[in-house]
Amino acid sequence: MANATGSGECANAVASRNTEPLTLTVCVPMPVVPRFEIPAPSDVSVMIAVPDFAPAVEVSSPTSSELELLPAAVRPAKLPLAVTPAEAPPAEVLDWLSRWAGGDLRTALAGLETWLNLAERDLAVLKDALGGRIMYDRSDGHYDLASAFQKSLRGSDPDAALYYLSRMIRGGEDPRFIARRLLVCAAEDVGNADPQAFLLAEAASRAAEQIGWPEARIPLAQAVLYVANAPKSNATVMAIDAALAAPDLPIPDSIADAHTATSRSAGKGAGYFYSHLDYARPQAFLPEPLRGERFYHPVRPQERNWKDPLEPDPARLGPAWADWAAAHPEGGDLPVEQWAGQCRCSREALARALVRMAGPDWRLERKLAARPQAGPIES
Repeated sequence: MANATGSGECANAVASRNTEPLTLTVCVPMPVVPRFEIPAPSDVSVMIAVPDFAPAVEVSSPTSSELELLPAAVRPAKLPLAVTPAEAPPAEVLDWLSRWAGGDLRTALAGLETWLNLAERDLAVLKDALGGRIMYDRSDGHYDLASAFQKSLRGSDPDAALYYLSRMIRGGEDPRFIARRLLVCAAEDVGNADPQAFLLAEAASRAAEQIGWPEARIPLAQAVLYVANAPKSNATVMAIDAALAAPDLPIPDSIADAHTATSRSAGKGAGYFYSHLDYARPQAFLPEPLRGERFYHPVRPQERNWKDPLEPDPARLGPAWADWAAAHPEGGDLPVEQWAGQCRCSREALARALVRMAGPDWRLERKLAARPQAGPIES
């Protein structure tokens, strides 16, 4: 049995415990599906609904666990009609509605309803009524575009990031939300690989809030391009997450507060060395069980601590280079990763040192493979 019903009858249809083995209840598109409790039926009931919100976002977990969510996409010029032939819009209207809806059936049906309610059914009037832009869904479309936007930034694709920015602008997204996503990406995906990215994103956020649309698109686009093109590193977010996972342990007495006589008499502050007297002097700051633990692992050379050696020690690299050169007179690929680890330096610093160390007898290639010179060096 199949019967069509409105939203007000859906709950009753499902909860009525029909005596037939299978009842198929087809619900027409509805603006709101009320929350209701469904008693355990003795038979099987199937409800097919097309709400105008995103069930995956709005429906509670206990209810959605009992549902199968089916995608409702519509291709251009394939908009299903629920109107009489006399009311059917022209083909050009259907084609525009299908594209305007961005592939979402619920949005297309909302546009069709607007067409049917127009006093003057004209495509130009419809475009004006609907804003002439792709409808921006405040639930699933909102999150999908935000996700695509941030992943494009993280993946260093400026064109994709600009495209999804334009989609959010055309959809009427709050510029403050766009700016927040941009700030998060600048901190999480760029970090100290290029700290200027966060400063520019923050400046664009303030500019967008002060000037509003349509001019806000310019500083936002500027910041988007900068963040997308900036070097990437997630060392900051990985470091804070690792630190948050560490246990709470007693603070070492040497760096505990010692501004009162009572705390000093308890031994706090004893053994602390004022770092400005000797910046290079080692000192333990982590609790005893965490000594030697590293939360922060820099990805880019510019993220390194100032104490980290920027250039490899020639006394260590020199013998390694001499041994390799003697064993490979014909040249070959250099063990870059091995030497960088032994010398505790970056690949970039290692490359600079090798250029100086190799001298005129070797030619270093971009992939850091060394070849002996075939003849005299040309001036």
